[in-house]
Amino acid sequence: MAEAKSATVTDQIDINSIQPVAPADPHVVEIGQFVVEKFHHGKLLFIAVLGGFTWKCEGGKYYALIIQNQDYEGATFIHKALVVEAKGETKLLWHRN
Repeated sequence: MAEAKSATVTDQIDINSIQPVAPADPHVVEIGQFVVEKFHHGKLLFIAVLGGFTWKCEGGKYYALIIQNQDYEGATFIHKALVVEAKGETKLLWHRN
């Protein structure tokens, strides 16, 4: 019987490929906006990416971001998210308040 393979990414990560993100980089901002839109469905406004890291995976990149959001009354929130961009797709893998 063939051994079942894990459904999770099993790429070996080269520790040297982990890099801090540039929070003002337009592509990083675009990913932060994607997270807020995808998870909060218009209930919060994107303010900024405060920081995070990126690393390469087979065919793409992971982004672990710290994102600042604001509600319509002015209260601000900090959220964390993990996003993967691979094969022309952007996917939100994980999100925490």
